[in-house]
Amino acid sequence: MLWAVAVLGLLMAGVLLSVRIENRQSHNELQRSKALIAAESGIALAVKNLLSDPDVFIADGREHRYDLDGIRLTFSARSEHGKLDLNFCQLDHFSSLLRFMGATQHEAASFSDLLSQRRIEGKPLGHLEELLDVTSMNVDLYQRILPLVTLWSGRGVPDAAFAAEPLLQALQNKISSGAVSNAGSVISIESYAELSSGFKAGIVATIALNRSADGIALYSVYRWQER
Repeated sequence: MLWAVAVLGLLMAGVLLSVRIENRQSHNELQRSKALIAAESGIALAVKNLLSDPDVFIADGREHRYDLDGIRLTFSARSEHGKLDLNFCQLDHFSSLLRFMGATQHEAASFSDLLSQRRIEGKPLGHLEELLDVTSMNVDLYQRILPLVTLWSGRGVPDAAFAAEPLLQALQNKISSGAVSNAGSVISIESYAELSSGFKAGIVATIALNRSADGIALYSVYRWQER
């Protein structure tokens, strides 16, 4: 009889532990969902400022912080004109960026040659992730250069007015800002939210602004990644 009671006790302990784990997971998922919704509001705020006051809210990557009902919201916007367009950039610029971000001289030359071959074949990259397949570079290097490259600027040379500091350093003043810089309509926005409970979540999105007064949607999405 005692062994039966002991077995039942173990079973009940297991059930209680399972319930606690499920409750904790549900709580974590709920908190993450709240943080993601808050982060999405940062995307909306950035879009509103970009459309309503682009001369003041400049898409050059600077951070903006808000306290939204106890939620700490941090977001930034950067024009794709300030990034290296993998389909149009000068290949020596691509090689310089790779070297600056940790690639060996051999790797930088090899990856640049492979990207050049892709262009010769008339096969422009359609997704940034394709760079991994085209060059076989390791994921760590890819993640380091990812914030600095684009497929949506259409420019052979990035605009220094919107470029991040690592890219400016990598190209060593090979790029310059024009007399009048235009941010264009394709913008990358990073938005992160931290709840009062400490839960954090973020969204990194590349969007195309719709500046037409007749447009139904304020923007269309090219990339959307939750973090």
